[in-house]
Amino acid sequence: MAMNLPNGLTVARLFLGPVILACLLAGQIAVAFYLFVAAMITDLYDGYLARRSHSVTEFGKLMDPLADKVLVSLALVGFVLLRVPFVGIWMAAAIIGRELLILGWRTGAVKSGDGFVTSRMAKWKTAAQMAWVALILLYLTLHAYAGNAPSDSGGDAGSVVLWILGLGTVVITLASGAEYILNGRQRAGEVAS
Repeated sequence: MAMNLPNGLTVARLFLGPVILACLLAGQIAVAFYLFVAAMITDLYDGYLARRSHSVTEFGKLMDPLADKVLVSLALVGFVLLRVPFVGIWMAAAIIGRELLILGWRTGAVKSGDGFVTSRMAKWKTAAQMAWVALILLYLTLHAYAGNAPSDSGGDAGSVVLWILGLGTVVITLASGAEYILNGRQRAGEVAS
């Protein structure tokens, strides 16, 4: 398969996930922030470009959501390892667990030839996750430029807002996963009857 530009952008985003995690662990928070913003831009641009140039491929359909999942999941792992006070381990586990479950479901559906359509709620879920991670990175970057770390108690206004946004992100993430499961069971029931 020849690599077209949209697929190239998707692959670049996939590789940015580990680089962003490495930057976080090395204390290069601002670099991680700028790379994450660049990855978000490629996510917006690759789909648009693929549709506009009529170059949507099966590779892109599978790898685009995988790249998003890797990017968000590795950023969350970094936040947990850095003990960012407003990113609970349970939040990261709920989001990553949902992503692994649906990734397995998607892969199975594609292999069986059933296809897998991304729901509108799942698109909102991805937007919420990306926005939350970007805002956390911005918050950490501003603290790094100011020469201080976020409060261990996480009690400042920014921490509270990011905690609330995190709760909302977890809710929409789990709701979109439940939607896939319920719709999948409905389809299975229709096939069986």
